[in-house]
Amino acid sequence: MTISKITKSVTRVFLLSGTAILLAACNASTGNKTQDALELGGDLSQSEQESQAANLRAFCPRTILRGGTETLRLYADGVKKGDPGALNSLRFQSTITEVVRECNYRTDMLNMRVGIAGRAINGPTGETGTFQTPVRIAVTRGDEVLYSQLHQIPVTISESTSNASFRFVDSNVNFPIPDKPNVIVYVGYDEGPYDPPEKKKLQPVN
Repeated sequence: MTISKITKSVTRVFLLSGTAILLAACNASTGNKTQDALELGGDLSQSEQESQAANLRAFCPRTILRGGTETLRLYADGVKKGDPGALNSLRFQSTITEVVRECNYRTDMLNMRVGIAGRAINGPTGETGTFQTPVRIAVTRGDEVLYSQLHQIPVTISESTSNASFRFVDSNVNFPIPDKPNVIVYVGYDEGPYDPPEKKKLQPVN
């Protein structure tokens, strides 16, 4: 399937109402709180083990839009977000409003497609043009990072408008099939500094 077809598919999903979206028989979830990871039982019969294995095959890791990373603001040169009157120098603001995912099991690997959508506006300066927005998608199992990719997503505000919508799909979220349903996908803006994935620990959301 081509990226354009995937994007069109995710676009149709974004137009659905509600905060929970079902994709490929998986429960989609967004929000700022995690739930306890599910654990498999102890001594089980063969039929129970087979049943749990089948359930695990249907497991699609939940996605979490991390609190505090859903909005990106760009200011005029030399201005920082904590400076007095910083909002008067705001050039651009982008907010992720939707996160969806789809899971496909292939031999010993789990392939996920993670899509985001959002809105962008320009600030009091009325600046238009294309802005690069750094979005990180990371898959974790406890303190272990299974996948981490920083995407520079271009968002364009044309001269005739003061806002724009955007969509993006990462189709290459691949990692070994988990042996327990305790994997979480984090999504959010990442302005750096950028540490290597093995050194960048993502703390659980409370």
